[in-house]
Amino acid sequence: MRVEEIKAAVEASPLLGGCNLPASGMQVKYCHKGQIVSDRQKNEEILGLIMDGSMDVYSIALDGREILLSQLEKGDCFGVINLLTKTELPTVLRCRTDTTLVIIPKCQLLSAMEKNSELALRYAGFCNKKMQFLIRRIEFLTMQSGKKKLVQYLLEVPGKGGRFGKNVSRDELASILGISRASLFRELAGLTKQGLIALRDGEIYLLKPDELEEILYA
Repeated sequence: MRVEEIKAAVEASPLLGGCNLPASGMQVKYCHKGQIVSDRQKNEEILGLIMDGSMDVYSIALDGREILLSQLEKGDCFGVINLLTKTELPTVLRCRTDTTLVIIPKCQLLSAMEKNSELALRYAGFCNKKMQFLIRRIEFLTMQSGKKKLVQYLLEVPGKGGRFGKNVSRDELASILGISRASLFRELAGLTKQGLIALRDGEIYLLKPDELEEILYA
């Protein structure tokens, strides 16, 4: 892949764009759907930038259960939260689709941050958002009610026009919520019967968001 395409992908990244990172030392890696990806490549610590495709981020519980934490899309990076430590990522990254990555040596990014205060501040802001996200996820996963977990998640899905798309299967949604598939179907059926949501063509439509929100405070 041409150097120009790598530069264009880096410039389009919310974290890395505009910081004039040199493309030298960067590589392109092609990953297949279902492939596990690490922040280490041939004993070198790397940062990955998604050039095309998407990835799922999982946490593995002590009992072996996989909990889907988030999804990474084009322009997102991984290997950032442990940039300043020698520890491996505490999460598992799995390609949701065939994915193309730009591989960036972490030492290259650290060197750029030492010279570019704007990049360093942007990185600090990125980490702050990650911390806030993880705190919300902890609060979410410690909820006892499966219904409240489902309602909160549906209300927090941004920019969907009151509906939850087809790109997340029921198994994946149950994993996100940290509940069983049977519990998920029971709660969906209950909310449908109450007239608060509708299920059509694999999508969940929010019919009465205000009444759904009341469930969280009941």
